[in-house]
Amino acid sequence: MPTFHPPDWVSQPCRVATLEVQDADGSVSTQPVDKQAYYLFGRDASVCDVPLQHATASRQHAALCHHSDGRVFLIDLGSSHGTSLDGSQLPPNKPVVLKNGSAIKFGQAPEKFVMRDVESAGEKRRGDAAPGDGGAAKRSSSGGPVRGGGSSVRASHLLVKHRDSRRPSSWKEKVITRSQEEALGMIEAFRQQLVTDEPAADELAARFAELAGQESHCSSARRGGDLGEFGPGQMQPAFESAAFALEVGQLSEPVFSDSGVHLILRTA
Repeated sequence: MPTFHPPDWVSQPCRVATLEVQDADGSVSTQPVDKQAYYLFGRDASVCDVPLQHATASRQHAALCHHSDGRVFLIDLGSSHGTSLDGSQLPPNKPVVLKNGSAIKFGQAPEKFVMRDVESAGEKRRGDAAPGDGGAAKRSSSGGPVRGGGSSVRASHLLVKHRDSRRPSSWKEKVITRSQEEALGMIEAFRQQLVTDEPAADELAARFAELAGQESHCSSARRGGDLGEFGPGQMQPAFESAAFALEVGQLSEPVFSDSGVHLILRTA
């Protein structure tokens, strides 16, 4: 049986992503798919991350892969009975993007896997990062702070992982051994570097993008830390709370999550 070789663009995920497994009897369970770069589905439990029990499932049936740009793809691995997405059969060995609410079925199995908490790259990456400043809100034409409202925000972040992070490895370091205290010290130093001389809004945004591109342990470093637009339930709770509490253009204090220690710049 051929061994699955992940595409070159596969990368560790930043976003919370879960499959909601809906069984034929009406029961629902969840399968997290945000702890590693890709997940294999199939009957061969010795190599597959998500075992499939139905007789029409192939030994290595499909792969769910996180792209370095933040998107999530599903690849049918030439399975005997196919994979369907929202009722349409997938072509074999061709990555197809998943969106929040995408419904997946493997072969003739009765279970349905529904993707939760994922945005498309188009939704995530509209425009450049908005300018901000080092702790003071961006000002409106009336002179008051512009506060984010509505059901979504846009933000960039800089992440430093430590040995107790849920995935203590990154594109920068294969094995991370620093303590949480050391990660916090790095984040505090980065914050001081960003706000030195009280930069103007556009200067802070440029500094943040450059620094995140060099130092962030998240794959979003390739986009200067830009996470795009997200709503409630799409990020880890501590990160989400901090991002929604910020004013547009405001830089956070250090934020702790299961991923590590963050700086967040809210951009919209």
